[in-house]
Amino acid sequence: MTKPERPTPSDVVGARVREVRKRRGWTAAQLAARCTEAGAPEITASVVTDLETGRRDKTTGRRRRNITVDELLALALALDVAPVHLLAPLKEGAYWVTPGRAVKVGLLRHWIRGHEPLSDKTDRRTFFGEVPEQEWQPPPPPDAEAMRQFMEFVRSQQDGA
Repeated sequence: MTKPERPTPSDVVGARVREVRKRRGWTAAQLAARCTEAGAPEITASVVTDLETGRRDKTTGRRRRNITVDELLALALALDVAPVHLLAPLKEGAYWVTPGRAVKVGLLRHWIRGHEPLSDKTDRRTFFGEVPEQEWQPPPPPDAEAMRQFMEFVRSQQDGA
């Protein structure tokens, strides 16, 4: 069997589901029961195991099937976590959004939350144009923390002069 070189988003979700489930001390059957309570009875213990392990095609090494958005949301609900915490690993590193595009995990989390586009080539008006009016908050400048530290430095120099 050939193992894929880069983890896919479904691989990451499967691994994160397993990590969170084990941290809770739950079996696959217990998570499946929680999924049933959440309205997703099709996520059985066998499905949980398949999603977590990512059963592979023997010739290509690819997952036989990817995790669906429906499954992601049901699992997040059953595990009592935000979907972003299943989509993104806890540790910083490269995340393959597509087979040809990797980004840093921190940037991925900002993008998933709708805080920042993935590319600096993105028209920010277009990106933020889909935010519902009642949720709109102006985004912070890209280097807000650096600017804050700089302003503190400037003030400290003025106070000491």
